[in-house]
This record gives sequence, C-alpha cells and structure tokens, in this order.
Amino acid sequence: MSFRPGTVSKILWHFTGGPQWDSKKNKQLKKLKPAAQGYNALKAILESKELRVGNYQEIVKVIVPEKRSYNLEKKKVEIRKNVPVTVKSKPVCCVADIPLQHLAYHSNRYGKIAIGFHRDSIVKAGFNPVLYTLEDTSLLNAIYQGYYSVDDVLTDEAESEVDNLQGQIDGLIEEHELDDYIDASDISGALSFIESGHSKIESSFETFMAYIKTFDTSEFDSIYCEREWRSTKNFKFKLEDIAMIIVPRKQGSINFYKKFLKEMNLPRDVVVACWEDLIEH
Repeated sequence: MSFRPGTVSKILWHFTGGPQWDSKKNKQLKKLKPAAQGYNALKAILESKELRVGNYQEIVKVIVPEKRSYNLEKKKVEIRKNVPVTVKSKPVCCVADIPLQHLAYHSNRYGKIAIGFHRDSIVKAGFNPVLYTLEDTSLLNAIYQGYYSVDDVLTDEAESEVDNLQGQIDGLIEEHELDDYIDASDISGALSFIESGHSKIESSFETFMAYIKTFDTSEFDSIYCEREWRSTKNFKFKLEDIAMIIVPRKQGSINFYKKFLKEMNLPRDVVVACWEDLIEH
C-alpha cells in the first residue's frame, strides 16, 4: 500500500466565488462574489471548456539600492539611491492543491462552488506551483536586482555617444577634404539588438514573477496555506480532465446543486457533488 501526506491532493481546485480584483488598488477585494455570480462563472467555464487567465497579477514591491538612468536632455548618467520599485507580473489563472478535508477552510475565502481537475491534467497543461515568500525580503530584492542589472547597459547613452562620434568623424572628413566616409551604423544596429534582448528579458521576468506569491506575516493562515498553482496561459480542458464539481445545495434562497443538475447536461461520469453532503456531513 502506498501512502501520501495529507497535505497533498490528486485534485487541484479552481473556486469561482473568490473576491474580485481591484485594478486601481492592485489587490483583491476582501468580500466574496455573490454566489449567483460564482455559479454563472462555473457554467461559463464548463460551456467554454476553458479556464481563462483573469485580471489577477502578482504585485511585488522592492527597494533597489542603486538605479542608473540616462538623461537625454542633459546627456548624462543619473544615479538614484534606494529607489522603491513596483513589479507587476503577467496575469494568471490559478488552481489550488488542497485535500478534500481542508476545502471547508478554503471556502471562507473563495466560496463553495468549485471545479476540480486531475493533477496529471494540470501538470500536462503547464501549471506550476508558486514560490511563497514574505514581502520585501532579501530574496525578492536579490531576484529583482539581478534582473535590473541589465539596465546598467544604457543604450540611450551609447546611442548618444555614437551620434557624437559620427558627427566628429564627419567633421574631420569635411575639414580635411577627405574623399572617404566612415559609417557607425553597425554600432547602432548592435545596440538595437541589445534593446530587443532587454525587452525579451523583461517579458521573461514578468512570466517568472507570475509564479512568485508574496504574503505578509498576518497571512500564514490564509495565503500561505493555499498551495497555489498558476499558469500564464488559458487552460483548455476536456471533460475527462475534470475530477469533480462541487456546488452547494443552498446559499441564500437558491438551491444551486438542484439548479446545476437541471441546467447542465453533463455526461454521467462527470462527478457532481453537493457541498453540504461532501464537505459538511
């Protein structure tokens, strides 16, 4: 007989009733969506057979000890110390590795309507567990500083120097009436490749940051225990990828379980469980 720890599940869950995203404050609201909204979100996921990337983005705040920039107007390098920087990841879609016996606790934050996918399907789709870290740690600063060391290569400064050099060369050729021409455009071309490479690094960094989950010391019992997995791409699934769907019998005045069975014509091998029977028995 094989044993596995009680903290690991073979089903990864997506809850549809969690708080909405406040794009102005760059954070999740605390209040859950209305149950009817979560129910409609579940139906939309099943009808489209797609778990889509949402509005959620990881927002990471770090302090950079030294940041260089080039002032084109003054044509000089400027250095700022202890610069606060906010890094925003690519948007993500999420599932949580939570054993069945712990779902009730999770529902306090995300509601009682959920769709569970087989772990093998989630892995195959390219999801990955997130790295949890406390906010403003030396780890985050080290990651960010390593990335932004690329900014030490100031292409604007180099382009300005190339233009100055080309002007001086052209002036000397004209002054001495030389029948010659020296072209520095190859240097400019090389600099454009550096700029393009920086854009690619920035995009990769935003993807990497999507798999970092920050929390503060008051969130050990909420954020830290979610065991979240993320993807930066939409998850197009088949019905056989679904391990279980959970719907509450009653929230407010609506029997969502009965309503779901009536409205959704799913194959018999798709397991639909009542929240109260499965979790609150």
